[in-house]
Amino acid sequence: MKNNSTRQIPIVFSQWKVNEEKELLFGSSSMILDKWNTLINGKLSYQNSDIELLDADEIQTAINESEDDQQTVRSMLIWDLVDKPNIKDKEEYIKVNQAILIRILDKLFSYTQTKQLNENLLLLYNAISQHLQSTLDFIEDFFGNYFDRTEKIPEPYLTIAKANISKQIKRLKNILSKQESVDINLINLIYESIHRLLNDESVVITYNLYAYHKTLLNEFLTQRVMPSTQDIIEVLYFLNYNEDNFITYKYDWLKQSIDNLPSSKEKITALRFEQKKINQLSLKLNCCYNTNMPSLKDQMNGWIDEEVKFLENGHLLDKPTAAENESKIHTTLSVAKLALLLRLLVIDKIIINRTVAPMLRVAAKIFTTLQKEDISFGSMETKYHAPDKATINAVKDMLFKWINILGRL
Repeated sequence: MKNNSTRQIPIVFSQWKVNEEKELLFGSSSMILDKWNTLINGKLSYQNSDIELLDADEIQTAINESEDDQQTVRSMLIWDLVDKPNIKDKEEYIKVNQAILIRILDKLFSYTQTKQLNENLLLLYNAISQHLQSTLDFIEDFFGNYFDRTEKIPEPYLTIAKANISKQIKRLKNILSKQESVDINLINLIYESIHRLLNDESVVITYNLYAYHKTLLNEFLTQRVMPSTQDIIEVLYFLNYNEDNFITYKYDWLKQSIDNLPSSKEKITALRFEQKKINQLSLKLNCCYNTNMPSLKDQMNGWIDEEVKFLENGHLLDKPTAAENESKIHTTLSVAKLALLLRLLVIDKIIINRTVAPMLRVAAKIFTTLQKEDISFGSMETKYHAPDKATINAVKDMLFKWINILGRL
């Protein structure tokens, strides 16, 4: 029999009472969120040795009170939101509550990954986690207009999400394995993108990113006929799959499709025909793989327009004069480093050109590198869309060096 004099944890949830009607009218959801956060980071932490003193009845009482609070916080959220007439205030309010819930869920998930947990404690953590997730789902369902979909999804939900995506991928592989006419390079490109999503710890999976991949896989799996390469490409255009490797894949395909044509006129005609087909493809509204980059159609149109302009002006360019060379910006960068720096400026919306390809063509004309007076547009474009790891690390070092220089200014 346990010695009650050694118990330092009371029935933990009873310290806060927010369920009474009077408190409900004047309280705030932050009270309950603060309670959850304080308990989970303090007395309910698995590192607190006193938590082992809780018996099964006390665990169940804590779970019951947490469930009551789950119901109460919903009413509080509604009352609090009604009191905020300004849309910006509503957005900030939901964003803050959402972020707190996700942080607490992540903390609880880290606790459940600890092998030393006893059965009762694991039951408590899982129950509270369900209440927190239910509250988060309530916010998403009822306040969807203010829900921040650029926020990362919580770790418990992420585990389920990754398992669902893995199942869909297995189904898709089974379907595509029976179809010989599908371009294997295109399929591998999609697989590699999803593999990074599932396995790369540096990738932050937001609500938007997960919803996008879920929609993407559903589109492939619900097609009535066996998909062909063209079917897959049309789905990717429909969902605005502006992923870097797919952009490069389409650029390469266009280059190869016109390389063997004998005249510039025929090449221009072929490019304009492809452009017409691209622009006639349907597009799902408010759908995008990468919100930091121009749409797939815009990038393809930009590339085709620049290629056509180049073909119309002729392939042979006069050798630059000394005066023209003086008008260039000379650098000691490599093409890869210059392209990566330009990409950072685009992602951070410092460079805001509507399409990337024309901007890169201008950059190739006005910049020089340590090795080249004239930068190839194709080389610049390839390095922009597919930076290698060595270049990324080198640019990181360069940015740290700039920070030190700034400190001395």
